Amino acid sequence: MSKPLSLSLRIGLSVSIMGSALVVLIFSQSWFTLRTQLEVIAESKLAQKLGQIEHSVLEAGPASIDEIDPHMVDDLISGHTDMSLMVCNAELSGSPIFTVGLIPAAIENTISCNKNSDFYQKYFDKSGVNSLVAHTSIRIPVSGEAIRLILISDRAEDLYLLAAYRKSTLIAIPIFLIIIGMGAWWIAKRGLAPLNTFRSLTSAVTTSELKGRIECQDLPFELNELADSVNLMLERLEDGVKQLADFSDNLAHELRSPITNLMGKAQVALSKNRTSDQYKETLESCVEELERVSRIVSDMLYLAQTTQADSAASESLSLNKEANHIVNLFNAIAEEKRVRLSVVGDDFILGDKLMIQRAISNLLSNAIRHAPVDSSVPIEIISQSNQAFLSISNSGPGIPTQHLHKIFERFYRVDSGRSRAEGGIGLGLAMVRTIMEFHNGTVTVESDIQGPTKFTLTFRKINHD
Repeated sequence: MSKPLSLSLRIGLSVSIMGSALVVLIFSQSWFTLRTQLEVIAESKLAQKLGQIEHSVLEAGPASIDEIDPHMVDDLISGHTDMSLMVCNAELSGSPIFTVGLIPAAIENTISCNKNSDFYQKYFDKSGVNSLVAHTSIRIPVSGEAIRLILISDRAEDLYLLAAYRKSTLIAIPIFLIIIGMGAWWIAKRGLAPLNTFRSLTSAVTTSELKGRIECQDLPFELNELADSVNLMLERLEDGVKQLADFSDNLAHELRSPITNLMGKAQVALSKNRTSDQYKETLESCVEELERVSRIVSDMLYLAQTTQADSAASESLSLNKEANHIVNLFNAIAEEKRVRLSVVGDDFILGDKLMIQRAISNLLSNAIRHAPVDSSVPIEIISQSNQAFLSISNSGPGIPTQHLHKIFERFYRVDSGRSRAEGGIGLGLAMVRTIMEFHNGTVTVESDIQGPTKFTLTFRKINHD
């Protein structure tokens, strides 16, 4: 397979072809214009000179044809080497009475003194040289004889000029085409030079090197938008790689603890003979650690499935109905802690039912866990314009300000020791954020250090008219 041409060469060739056609067209137009103008000038010059001769002959007042002075006529055309004159008796055919100047040999036997209706005639010899001939007749007042004047213009010099122009054009056109082609290639190459910046940047991009950016300040308008898009893509890739690296570190840290505990307990149990009760206690402890690993894996799988979920599964949902469903599931846990649950308000949204229930469940679980005994956890649903808000509040201890912007990150815990003791792995709020992003919504938190803490889910609602 042949190697494709470079973009600059393609542009250069395209411009060269267009330039070639334009140059040929311009030279052709110039040649035709020059030829036409030379013909117009020759005819005008011939008509003017013939008028002068006619006027001079009549002004001299000869009594007959024989008295016409050839020297007088010769003086009128002596300065025009390309002109010659034949004076004939218009009433008789045959040879002219006299001639002035040199009649072109190529047409000498072609021109006759016969009356001709055409004012101008063109004659061509074998070499293509043409002569322009003008006819006119005058009558001598005294004798009444008719004189026919035939003025001939040899246009050989005009044709030599056209031939020289054509020859110089044929020599100049290839030179012009070469200049146009090379100039077009150079301009195209120079115009595409900023693309080298894109090539250098993209070739240097690796998973460990994503900080490079394209400077948009001096780029052409057409490439400015492309540079912005590439920079935005690199920023997203850098954020994604950073999140993946952080996630891998956090996941390794979370799995290392239970695995280390499992290995330690197994090694201790195998270091010497144990009683059946001791083995049972060790196995029960191992089961607890394995359940923790299982929860981590299950939550991670759910996060992955949420990220790649199909929006076609969305349906019209009542936030009140879904919230009450989750409240019924948590009533038993809330009653043990003497926490009162309530749902107020309603609105309709378009979303995935199981995801919405999971988001509400995670927030309600956290609210019950941190709510003080004999308190309430209200769920409020508010409708405003084209948005629906679902908020869950608890009056327990608040979240320190320095943690508020991080609590939705994966594996992040405000109180690491307490969360692990209560079975938390730091993925609940990360799931909520992922679910809300899938629904083009947001999750926010408001908290005072002394409480209360309020989480709010913001949805795009659907209107029922």
